[in-house]
Amino acid sequence: MLSKLCFTGCQLICSGIVTADVTLSCDSFLVITGTVYTPEGIPLPNAAVEVRILDASDPAQFIRAGVTFSLSDGTYGFSLPKIKGRQYQLLAFSPL
Repeated sequence: MLSKLCFTGCQLICSGIVTADVTLSCDSFLVITGTVYTPEGIPLPNAAVEVRILDASDPAQFIRAGVTFSLSDGTYGFSLPKIKGRQYQLLAFSPL
């Protein structure tokens, strides 16, 4: 089992959307952490990262679970309730 997923800026820019299938433990909460990078691979501070909980029967339907901002080293983190049968989507927005 993978303990860490890493998507490059090129993957995100070229694909627009990058998906990964992961298996989570049976805990009631999960922690999502990551780093936002520029297309050049430099950590991006102050980027907004939004997390959405998708409806498994209709992925166009979602609940905004929260927004956080990346730190000076580009890292961010969320603590979320684990909801069986739901998928999470992360969106990163560069600062102005």
